[in-house]
Amino acid sequence: MDAALCVWREGQPMDKDKHIELPIAGAVVTGVEAHPKKPHMYRVTLKLDFGTEPGLETEDNFGETAHENADADERYGDWNSEVDALIVGAQTAKRAKKADLVHSEGSAATGHESTAGSLHEETVLTIHEDTLVSRRLLRGRRLTAEEVEVLRQDEQKEEAYRAALLMLERKARTTAELMMALKRKGYAAEVAEACAERLRKMKMLDDSAYAKRFTEQRAVGQRKGRMLIRQELLQRGVDRQDVEQAIGELDGDVEREAALALARKRWPSTKGNDRERQMKLMGMLLRRGFPNSLARMAAQQAAAEAGEARSDGMDEDDFYEDYDLEQ
Repeated sequence: MDAALCVWREGQPMDKDKHIELPIAGAVVTGVEAHPKKPHMYRVTLKLDFGTEPGLETEDNFGETAHENADADERYGDWNSEVDALIVGAQTAKRAKKADLVHSEGSAATGHESTAGSLHEETVLTIHEDTLVSRRLLRGRRLTAEEVEVLRQDEQKEEAYRAALLMLERKARTTAELMMALKRKGYAAEVAEACAERLRKMKMLDDSAYAKRFTEQRAVGQRKGRMLIRQELLQRGVDRQDVEQAIGELDGDVEREAALALARKRWPSTKGNDRERQMKLMGMLLRRGFPNSLARMAAQQAAAEAGEARSDGMDEDDFYEDYDLEQ
């Protein structure tokens, strides 16, 4: 069955407005070499055939006769030794500088030729050695249009995976944040999802663990309360169940010490009489996400420790009336 496939040349952005979209009848592997800069990656050169008519497959289109194809199929029985040789060669010897100049990073040799009314084009895909082995990609291997599309998707998934690893090395991210970043780089939604699933299986992407680390860091390092932390986690796309679990595991003493530390720091610079200062301090603590009772306790203790006389006339109803806050 013929298919209209989107072919990206290596090194070009995966922009839907910039790719080549042509009906591919099939392809032949014309070259396989280790990538000069990416370990365990290989460059596979494909001679694409667009045919003279959809679905038309001729000897001219593919450059092989039916007899040659049969011989190629017989050779696949011994393909393991050929692939092993490729991998061993890549591991034991560096590619010559000439190869690096010919196939520089971010570019690929691309050419066109017309034969008996058909159009051929060469393109280079960068794939992982696991794909090389599983797909049996040796010189002369003939591929259908569907197999070319699968290889293109494998290439995008591998590129997305490597991009994701670099992003995770710089800072931890939630699944939602990582997928959004990949989409901004031009990767399709299904490619981003496949990448996220691969990272989850490897335990390199874990929203539950992220939520717990985030909660502790925000409480201790930034002196924030559980309500503000909950809001920030939800904004980062963490599932509500993971958020509630992380908040539930937050040590009450840690949150209490964070509120007290912040109240003690802010008390000297808070203006007004005793009552006004405590009210202002409570308002600040509430905005930082601390529960009502904890905010009140921290404000009163900070005042007491500073030797300030606490206003006995201050009560919770007065506070909410002055600041128009819900209890």
